[in-house]
Amino acid sequence: MIIAPMQSLRINSSFQSWWTRLVTFSLATLAAASVGYWVLKWPTPASPMRAALPGPTAPAVDSAKVAQLLGASSASATLTPNPSSKYKLLGVIASGSKTGSALISIDDLPARPYRVGERLADDLLLQAVQIHSVTLAVDMLGAGSITLALPPLPGAITP
Repeated sequence: MIIAPMQSLRINSSFQSWWTRLVTFSLATLAAASVGYWVLKWPTPASPMRAALPGPTAPAVDSAKVAQLLGASSASATLTPNPSSKYKLLGVIASGSKTGSALISIDDLPARPYRVGERLADDLLLQAVQIHSVTLAVDMLGAGSITLALPPLPGAITP
């Protein structure tokens, strides 16, 4: 029979004890490493989803105030551009006066898009956008402003 010859086979008990300890230690190490790996991969409950937050932005520099601090006269810091020669409105996307954008050319350079609140030059920013015009001002609450209107479309009947 098969069982009788197997029982007659003798294994050294010290070898069997050493081999059992080595296999047990290896399996325990493998299990601990696996648990450690998955614990490090586990998502933290505080941030299940990362939201795209805008980074810190540098504060806008008001060049008129800086010039005044450096000794320039207040008369030179006033708003005196000629809008018909310097600024040209080529298009608008009006989704409300506080939001929107405009395509503006400055000094006959290629036109660039600007959003409401964005600076066009050192002294002006886009204050508001209407359907057919935009308002430029020194700041968002400034009274001295320039209004640029879209040129009429070719062939359009004007009242």
